[in-house]
Formats: sequence, C-alpha cells, structure tokens
Amino acid sequence: MARTAPSPPASSPGPGRDRTGVALPVLRRLTGRVWLLPALLALASGLLLIGRPVLWHDELATLTVIRRPPGAILAMLGNVDAVHGLYYLAMHYWTAAAGESPTALRLPTVLAMAGASACTALAGRRMFGPRAGLLGGLVLALTPTVARYGQEARSYAFVTLMAAAALLALLRALERPTAPRWGAYALTLVGTAYLHLVALAFLAAHALGVLVAWRREPRGWRRPAGFAAAVLLAVICAYPVAVLGREQSGRQIGWIQAPGLAQLADVWGGLFCSTLLAGGVLLAGALAWGGPRRDSAALGTAGVLLPVLLLWVLSRYGSHSYFIAKYMFFVLPAACSLAGGGLALARLRGAVAALAVLGLLAYPDQVAVRGPLSHARYEYPKPLTWFVPLDYRAAAAVVDAGSRPGDGAAYGQQRDALWWGIDIGVPYYLDRLPRHVRLRDVSAGESGERRDDLWPGLCAEPEACLHDEPRIWLVSKDDGDPDVLKTVHYAEQQTLERHFTVQQVWRVSGLSVALLVRR
Repeated sequence: MARTAPSPPASSPGPGRDRTGVALPVLRRLTGRVWLLPALLALASGLLLIGRPVLWHDELATLTVIRRPPGAILAMLGNVDAVHGLYYLAMHYWTAAAGESPTALRLPTVLAMAGASACTALAGRRMFGPRAGLLGGLVLALTPTVARYGQEARSYAFVTLMAAAALLALLRALERPTAPRWGAYALTLVGTAYLHLVALAFLAAHALGVLVAWRREPRGWRRPAGFAAAVLLAVICAYPVAVLGREQSGRQIGWIQAPGLAQLADVWGGLFCSTLLAGGVLLAGALAWGGPRRDSAALGTAGVLLPVLLLWVLSRYGSHSYFIAKYMFFVLPAACSLAGGGLALARLRGAVAALAVLGLLAYPDQVAVRGPLSHARYEYPKPLTWFVPLDYRAAAAVVDAGSRPGDGAAYGQQRDALWWGIDIGVPYYLDRLPRHVRLRDVSAGESGERRDDLWPGLCAEPEACLHDEPRIWLVSKDDGDPDVLKTVHYAEQQTLERHFTVQQVWRVSGLSVALLVRR
C-alpha cells in the first residue's frame, strides 16, 4: 500500500501564505467598500500642497463676504452673487470656527471633492457593478479638477458633490421608488440649485434615465411620478434664487462669450483640467457600450453629453452665455462612472494598467494646477492671455520687509476695477506673516458691507482721507506703465502727487509695489 506524505498542519502555514492570508482580507475590505479608496485618494490629492497656490481674486471675493455678519451677507445677496449665497453662509460659520488660513478656507472644498468621488463610486456600482464603481471613483479622484477646484475657496467642488449625490439618489429611487428615496433625490436637487442653478441642466439626462426605466416597466407609474414631484419641489424651492440670479446675471456672467463649435470641442479639456486625460476618460466611457448594461451606458452617456449640448445651445442663442468649463463640472460624476464601466470590462490587470495610464496622462496637469500662481488660470488648460497672475503674497512680503510704524497703504486697481481685490489680498497675506503688519488704507471709502456689495467704494475726498502718514505703500495692478500713480483714481492721483514722491518701485507678478515718501 502506497504511503502519502502527511499534509502540513493547518495551523502552520508557510511564510508566503501567511502574508497572503493577512493581505487578502484587508484588500477585500478596502475594495469591498467601493467608496473608500476613491474618497481617500481625492482627499490626499486635495491636501497635497494645499497652501501653495496664492488666493486669486475669486477666492478673495469669498473672503470679503464671509467676514460679514449673516444679516449683511443676506443683504448683499439681494444685489449680487445670490447664486452663491448658501456657500457664503456656510463658509461664514466654518471660518468662525476654523480660521482664515489658506488651508482652512480650502478644506471644505477638499472634503466636498472626496465626497464626490465616493458618491461617484457608489453610483458606478449601481450602474455597472462593484469593480466599475471602484474604478469610476478612482478616475474622478485622479482628475486634476479634483486638485484644482478642491483647493479653491468657491462653490464648484460642492456642485460636483451634489451632482454625484443626485445621480446616486436617482439610481436608488429608480431601484426602489419609495417616498423617502424620492425625497432624498429632491433634497439633492434643491442643494444643487442653491449652489449653482446652471448645474440643474443634468436633469435632462436624469429625465432620460427615468423614461428608459418606465418603458422597461410601463405600469411602474411611481418612477415618473416621483421624479416629477422631486423636480417640482426643487423648482418651487429654487424660485427665489432663480429670480435674483436672472436679475444679476448681466453683472456676473456678462463677460462670458457666446460659444461656437470650437468652444464645444475645447470644453472637455477644461472639464478635466487635462486635454489628454479628457480623451482617455471619454474613450474608456465609450467602451462601456461593449458591456451588457446598455441602459446604464445610455444614462452615463446622456449625463455627459446632454447637459453640455443644452448649455451650448442656450449660450449660443440665448441672452446670456453660461458656457465655461467650471460651470459644467456636474457632468464629471457621470463621465467617470461611465469610464469605470468601460474599464471594468477588462481583466483586473488590464483595468489597473489602464487606470495607471490615465494617471500618467494627468500627471503634468496635476503638477501645473498646484503652481504658486496656478489659480489665476481659471480656464486651465487654456493659456491665460489677458492678464498676468497677481502675486498678492509676494507683494505683501515686500511691504512687510520695509514697513515702519505710521506707514499707510493705497491700492491701485486700474482706476475703478476693484474686483482685482488688491486691498483684500495684500492685507490678507500681510496678516499671515510673522510681523502681522496692518496699514491704514488711505484710499478706502464706504465698505462693501455698508454698500451691500462685494467691493468697497473709494474715498470721495482723498485730501481728507489722507492723515499724517510719513510714507505710503502703493500696491497696484501692474500694466507696464512706469508711472505707478496712474493706477489710482484721478482725484487720488493728484492728491498723492501733491504730498508724496515715489522713492522706490518693486515689481512682482502682476503687481507693482511703490514706496511713496512725503515731500
């Protein structure tokens, strides 16, 4: 009778098997929660070098508003920026607790992008399965958009979060059309409306998804009825901000040009903050049509294309243009979920390799969007052509190094173009330096808070506003004119010329810093 070697005891595995036995449960636990890795990756991406980019003037607009009491914020919203009111109020209370450092100002948007990546993964799981959900969430987390706008103190990251949450809530409601699920969907629509009305363009794609589900089950009236009720509730709740937003649109978005076909082609690179990555993600999304879940592929494709085409038509032929990439980040969750569905059709190694390729395609842009002056490129990767980025931090360092007690400050912003925010940005960075230098602004008139506006007024009587300052630091938008005094309002220019002479001028990116001494 042949003898067989005894099997090794189960309690004594070899070293290699021991490592695998420990690693596999951990790996399964991480990948089983499809939202976790995308959220962690997006969080890491947002936190990396978060304080390096200088605040640009849109972020300074946020800063000047959120410093005001809630009543003053509400009063301002009646005149300007009503569409950002919810974000301003939330940030007012956040900074009251967390402070105003660049990290504190940007941390909420980092968390919002992490939440958007998590919701995208969960939506992708419902559309194409667990592996697709994980891959889709990771694709979103890899986009330079998550880093760039996760590190901007504006509402666009929260719009992306609400769009991802709305897609997830819709899928849950279509799966089981109960009142609580449609109520949750309605809440995401209301939240989207109060963060950025334009983002509700995704309802065109959602309506198509509801129609497809209804055609598959014609007697399931609860799906179209629930969707209609949720949309109606959102419209009713959003009506006040819609009215104010329409009244204010000329001032706020009048500068956006009507798009042509070239802009329709260019916008995809802006959505992903990377032209190469945009091509890769859209190609991966097209592959999803080769899988068995055609309805999900249709919903994802509609979520990418329909809102963009709708806004292009409205902007091309309507009274105002909304066609700028950062207004359309709400399509990213659908695009990345669709890409996850395409990547998941490959074997595991192939999917991981494809994800790595997407990461490599995005790498140059990941570096670029973290540059010190990167935030001024508000249509990245398009080149910035009409102004030089303003380095408020460098200008503040010049003033900090040379200021003395009793000095004053003045800010030249192309005469009346107060929206450059030099009078906000330079004092902000002065206060971040060890000396905490604070200089009286001899140009300041009525504050923005008292005017119920974003920006302050200028001093109506420059002679009276000038006290006994021996020196004035004039920080100006630098347009290349050697006469730095021409950057201030004409009456103030005459006053400064009578009492002061320019002793020295320093130039940093986009700004000149002039030291004026009394005659």
